[in-house]
Amino acid sequence: MLFVTFHGGKPDKHLLLNNVHAYDKNGKRITSSVLDETNGIELNELRGICLRNDLLYVVVANKGQNRVLCYEGKETKYSFVSTFVSQAICPALIHPFDLTFDDAGFCYVSNQDSNTVTRLKVAKDGRTGTPAEIAPALEGQGNFLTGTFVASSVGSLTNPATTAIAAPMGLGYSDAGSKKHSVRGILWVNDALYVVDQPSSRVKVYNKDGRYLGQSNEIESPVHLAVRGDCLYVSGANDVLTAKLKKPAGDFELALAQGLQIKNGSGMAFTEKGKLYLASRTENIIRKYDADFKPTAFDCDLPDNPEFLLYVREGV
Repeated sequence: MLFVTFHGGKPDKHLLLNNVHAYDKNGKRITSSVLDETNGIELNELRGICLRNDLLYVVVANKGQNRVLCYEGKETKYSFVSTFVSQAICPALIHPFDLTFDDAGFCYVSNQDSNTVTRLKVAKDGRTGTPAEIAPALEGQGNFLTGTFVASSVGSLTNPATTAIAAPMGLGYSDAGSKKHSVRGILWVNDALYVVDQPSSRVKVYNKDGRYLGQSNEIESPVHLAVRGDCLYVSGANDVLTAKLKKPAGDFELALAQGLQIKNGSGMAFTEKGKLYLASRTENIIRKYDADFKPTAFDCDLPDNPEFLLYVREGV
């Protein structure tokens, strides 16, 4: 079964576009409302989603919301249990995009408009996160917003302003043209945090202290990250790229993943058996591939631009 978030619209006009949809293994929509309706909770522009045990974490990217919500449930029904984190307690959480968890009790959130990655200490019950201390690698280098783990190379994006950290350690930023380009997907794997630095056209990697370890070669418009086995996958432009994960982590080379071409790739999700779901955020399609990356049938009707995909369980 596949969970999908969409670009979204005004909640009063496009309610179901601001919820998590579920599809079966053949592409048939099971439900347009995985998340329940809760008074006082506005779902608007959902992005990253992550399932840990029975808890489903959902990023709300709307600038008036700026939060990560926590739901509890199973199959296709999840009930609201708490606001995991919001901008009120974590000022860097501005237009959040993606989230990932490590094995040491921390959660990481990438934030487009502050162009940072925030680190949160996760409560024992998993329902709330509080800003962790500034990354050790940033200590003594200036002033940063609470919880900053990876800093921006431009410090004037927030009020108060922060200390700019030069590249390659600091994240690139660009507001040339009609769109802003900043940090995107993140993924904790093999004791390291992989971070999509879209303006720099690279994927960067940091250790548990926030120390910069290296980066990929330059690639076109990276956005999303996924992992299968010992390989990292990157989507965003019209090709999916891949590289074998290094131990210890450092500089690495991304190359074309043969057979995985799609226009403006967005979310990716691997099944337990290595099958892949791959979305296009502009073509409004999701393609399905077997473990050898050969296309298989998946005929789904998407109502909007797909953002993130989450594979829930095998065989459904």
